[in-house]
Amino acid sequence: MKKVSEVVQRVESHYVGDDCIQIMTPYRNTLAILNKDGIIYSHKKDSYASINKYVEDERRKQFPYSNIPTHYSRIGLFGKMNYVNQLLNFEEPYIRIGDGEIIESFAVKDKNEALLINTILTGDIRSVLVTRKELEEVFSNSTTEKEKKYIIYLDDESMNIGEFHPLASEEEIYDFIESKFMENISEFAMILNNDSFSKVGVYLLQHPFFFEFVKQSIANVDLCKLKLNIKLRGGKAIILKSNGSDIAMQYVRANFVSLDNYKIDIVDIPVNKYTLEQLKHLSPIIAKTKEPRIPLKLNPGVSREDILEAKQMVRSLRK
Repeated sequence: MKKVSEVVQRVESHYVGDDCIQIMTPYRNTLAILNKDGIIYSHKKDSYASINKYVEDERRKQFPYSNIPTHYSRIGLFGKMNYVNQLLNFEEPYIRIGDGEIIESFAVKDKNEALLINTILTGDIRSVLVTRKELEEVFSNSTTEKEKKYIIYLDDESMNIGEFHPLASEEEIYDFIESKFMENISEFAMILNNDSFSKVGVYLLQHPFFFEFVKQSIANVDLCKLKLNIKLRGGKAIILKSNGSDIAMQYVRANFVSLDNYKIDIVDIPVNKYTLEQLKHLSPIIAKTKEPRIPLKLNPGVSREDILEAKQMVRSLRK
């Protein structure tokens, strides 16, 4: 099934204020939310949220479930999903990074309700070769008066948000390459001794000159002359720049090629703005925002009275 890249949903009046809406944002493991002012929410699995601007914003008190800023809900038989309340200002893009996706959220007021679009962001990839100095400039977290820069480092399924990750030095890179070569030689020798009937063992026995050549050459090889393409520690990130009103965003992935020579794959990710008329005609189906289900068993910090209080507020605010 093809994944839908854009979803437009109608936000009912009890979650719509004069200048913002409240939404509940789902995610499984990690989440960062940014706007033009920087990081407003960040959380990694099995830890406390390190940033949550929602709980500092007095506007939250006008909305139901502000007494339950985060909760878990059941997904399937055994899975669970995190939900976090967030306030989104009208006509301002918000970027959500987590669970392997980058999503833009943009809300527009429609009388006493609102329309919200969530768009999975993608872009075309391009590659450039840079020097070590140029590489370090890309990952520099320096900002200016006119432009702020935020880096979200990506590491497999986890994220390091608002933290500085130093790039591996060239000395560390060469030590890593050499150790990997020696490890490979040891593994081949072990296969010859213990598993010579395996596919790899048979191949090495049939080509003894190759293995001997590699063993004798590895100690004398000049690693500086090798052309490689090795993923660089600390070299994969989302870089967001803001001038206070607009946002520019890139996904970058850096690989080591050779001494003072790196390849950076760059995806320029467009951040969009929408009008009410665009959102009304963008999708033939506009989904309604669902009321939350908050199982007490999954949320020991939430009481039955908390949920009843929120539901009562929903009933009183419906227009």
